[in-house]
Amino acid sequence: RELSRRGLEVAAGTACYRFDQYEKFADFRPVVEKLCARIASMGGKYLVTMDESDVGLYSEKKADYTPALWNKYLTMFREMGEFAQREFGLMMVYHPHIKSLIETEGEIVRLLDATGLNLCFDTGHHAYVNGNGQFGDPSVPDFIHRYAERIKYLHFKQVDGEVYARVMREHLDSDTAFDIDVMCDLPDGIIDFKAVKQALEDIHFDGIGVVESDMPKAPNEKAFASACRNLAYLREIQLID
Repeated sequence: RELSRRGLEVAAGTACYRFDQYEKFADFRPVVEKLCARIASMGGKYLVTMDESDVGLYSEKKADYTPALWNKYLTMFREMGEFAQREFGLMMVYHPHIKSLIETEGEIVRLLDATGLNLCFDTGHHAYVNGNGQFGDPSVPDFIHRYAERIKYLHFKQVDGEVYARVMREHLDSDTAFDIDVMCDLPDGIIDFKAVKQALEDIHFDGIGVVESDMPKAPNEKAFASACRNLAYLREIQLID
């Protein structure tokens, strides 16, 4: 009722778990089932899934992962997606994320090949992990072109080039990077969103796009102003109506 009063609809819900704490999907299926039921009851169509496993401060623990361990995680993701679709008609879209099981392009491709899942593609997280840190960094539009069929959901986010350079220079961990605002407003960073717009037009993208900012220390007023500015910018470049 509250959503309807404001002309709003639910697009998705988010499942954010520490998958390293589980051995199999059945171990956490009850919480997924409860979430999926809530999403479906409100007319949502997507289950956005992110990982919060302890992979180390710099993701260094993954260097010791065996093929069997990777297979365990990928099997859990695949079975979770199949469950959401079969039982609730929801498409599970996996969100690659800094300092998690799935962040590098190699890990993303392995996920796609092993699970059949589609992506919630976050432009900022992708550029942070896989980009060159320079203005006009092509990592985001290039990936969109190469994996067009698997990108069903978007998070629009931006990387501050100067802060990113400091992170690399001082070898700062990603938590510290976020605290010093490595993510910035969409007009201000290294990702050329006009190139992103062109890439999305080229692939005829018609999924969901979320204007998102990572501002862990910002008061509500600052976060709201950022969201408004980002939305206005996407309209200005005609990426959205």
